[in-house]
Amino acid sequence: MINKYVDRLESLIYLYRESDFLQFEGPSGKKADFDDLIWYHIDPITGRNNRYLCGIHGKKGRGNAGNLPGDALSYPYSYLIKVWVIETTNTNLSANEKKARTSAARKMLSYMDGDLYVQSESTVRSLNFGERTIARLRPFFDFCANNGLMRKIDLQAVDNRDRSGHASFDKKLEKLPDISAVLALGNIFSTVFEHVDDKGAVVPGKEVKIHDAMILTFTLLSLASPNRTSAEIPVLPKQMLQSHSEREGELVYYLDWIGSKGYKNNQNHVLSALAEPINKAVNFFFNACEPARILCRFYEKPGRNWKRLLGNFEIEPKLEKNLNLKQQPNLFTLGYALGFYKIDDCVPILKKGADVTCTHPNHRGRFFESKPIFSLRPDDQLSISKSKKTKLSGLPILFGYTELPKIFADKDVVTVREVQDWWISFYSKKILPEFPFSFSSGESSIKLKSAMFCFLGSWFYGDSNTPGGGGKVLQKTNYAIVPLNSLASSILTRLCPPKNRDSIFTDYGYSSELRLAPNQLRHLTNTLADLSDIPVEIITAWSGRKNSEQTHTYIHTSDEVKSSRVSAIVNPPEFDKNSIRAYSREQLSTDTNLPASITSTGICTQNLHVNPCNYLNDFISQCLLCPEACHIAGDEIAMELLEKDLGFQTARLESVTGDIRLAASSAMKKWYVIHSRNVRVLSMLIDLMKSCSAGTVIRYSNKNSEFNLIDLNTMVITKVTCALPNFEARLKVLIDDNVTSATTDTNPQLRSLFSSFGLSDKEV
Repeated sequence: MINKYVDRLESLIYLYRESDFLQFEGPSGKKADFDDLIWYHIDPITGRNNRYLCGIHGKKGRGNAGNLPGDALSYPYSYLIKVWVIETTNTNLSANEKKARTSAARKMLSYMDGDLYVQSESTVRSLNFGERTIARLRPFFDFCANNGLMRKIDLQAVDNRDRSGHASFDKKLEKLPDISAVLALGNIFSTVFEHVDDKGAVVPGKEVKIHDAMILTFTLLSLASPNRTSAEIPVLPKQMLQSHSEREGELVYYLDWIGSKGYKNNQNHVLSALAEPINKAVNFFFNACEPARILCRFYEKPGRNWKRLLGNFEIEPKLEKNLNLKQQPNLFTLGYALGFYKIDDCVPILKKGADVTCTHPNHRGRFFESKPIFSLRPDDQLSISKSKKTKLSGLPILFGYTELPKIFADKDVVTVREVQDWWISFYSKKILPEFPFSFSSGESSIKLKSAMFCFLGSWFYGDSNTPGGGGKVLQKTNYAIVPLNSLASSILTRLCPPKNRDSIFTDYGYSSELRLAPNQLRHLTNTLADLSDIPVEIITAWSGRKNSEQTHTYIHTSDEVKSSRVSAIVNPPEFDKNSIRAYSREQLSTDTNLPASITSTGICTQNLHVNPCNYLNDFISQCLLCPEACHIAGDEIAMELLEKDLGFQTARLESVTGDIRLAASSAMKKWYVIHSRNVRVLSMLIDLMKSCSAGTVIRYSNKNSEFNLIDLNTMVITKVTCALPNFEARLKVLIDDNVTSATTDTNPQLRSLFSSFGLSDKEV
């Protein structure tokens, strides 16, 4: 019997299998096949490589983990998951969220009871996946239902949370870090950076645990600025802490910052209280990561000479004396200069003229001679040895591995140039396909040669004899630069480790109970900024957000503090009663029985306790043209503000008059007419405030285009008509003049050339 759901699914799979998806590769590096259990998505624009498991959920690991025949889902769901991978990678989501959505679908297809088309809300809920997985399943179920693969499932969110006031506040407090953990990190920072001076140099004879230093620098920067630790800090450009001051005032410290989530790049302010340790940490990585940056420059252009590669980097004198800096550097002489080998390290190379192809492998040793690594030349030939223990070991010594995977299987010997070309190609295709760029955990990227935190594989994963880490082949070698998203994920592992793993707190003698999620520091910095009475708009910009409403979810100020602020608004402090607007406010309130509040440019007659102000205009002086606004003649402070506003608005109009888009843009024309009229009203208001007797209340009626002048002593109202020119006619003349000017000056250089020959452009 034909099943309509299965029939539609097979038709959908056939449709997708017949299409070309060149952006996907299989485990072998060739075009992806629907029978592959691992797919790699290669972003056609950035080259970023993302790995997608397509088999049974629960198979963990890197490389080829999860690629055994027994790891496959049952047909046709083994193919449906590929269809979902294709659909998900075409969405405008972050790379991590794309992986999470496909993982949720694999989890569903792995654990569901029966076929997909028989599933219901109750059967899905019975799997106890959790709300985050359920939320990521909704798009998958919608896709399947829209294509007729199953019935519509309405997975409503289940909310079992305690919504009482106390529970809500306790939940907020959970987002703040344990202060004892923050203090502990401060002490650990002092220990790790004890032997680093302010210029970032390490005291001779001392060492710094560079991975620990990175974790502490990430947390320090997250305390000094409310950034996204894993999305923004990994892509910080190489730089030193910068400062700026206005008119010899206090220094403001900042770093050049790459934005995330659509927020623009900026000069991000960091707290001055933390400027000293930030300066030390930033300078340390400015110096310490330079060898890795030099390698990146070499990988981009292997033909560069020593000077262009090294820049200001200083080779250790004992190493430099062995190097011939007049010769072109190769991969291994560069590694020697960067300190990857001991001063007298050697490798065996094939003697000139020797031929090993006709000799038994056990007798080939006599054809090789030892040569220092610092003098290796591109045409020197190395033996193909896998083990460091063999007599003819060359490649294992050079790459720092005890055992190498089989490479150059079809050769007996290989030249240094061939190894160099192979390694650069291997690194940029297998380890970091998006090279020369690298991405953070978000969508922000930077060229590795310009990154602040540019790490060698041996620094990050430990040397090749250390168990664990470096899941990709040869990722532990000094020659492998660590992808920036790996830095971000390692921070979480050390600050908030899984079970049976030690945290950085434990490593330095603190309680194993201490934990700290990096995002908690963002909550803490936002809350401290709010407690410091920094406006929420500034906190929003500082945090790299576009919407201030989101900022409130990161601010956890207590209800007592919030209520005291409301009290300050409802019961504002006394104004200077000697000011003319304060006197007029009292008189206006007494004589007219109207509510009256002092504003920056006069008095507001709206009852702000009952109806908060929602009036907006296009001026700096926000009350201008509001029907509730009263301006007081003789108010010097208000007149000064209004005159500055007039100058600014006039400049805005002038900038538009010279804009070439004015003639074609109806929106710009409309704005010009309206704003010209309003600027004219502002100019007349200032004239009236100067010419009328002090204390006269001036109100503008937009409906009648007139000013009402109120004498509070006699309550006599005088009306002054606001004579407004015909701005539409002015605009037409302005546009005609611009068009004529543009026609005349279409090509002044060409016209000058014509005149040099005694011709005009009309004669040509």
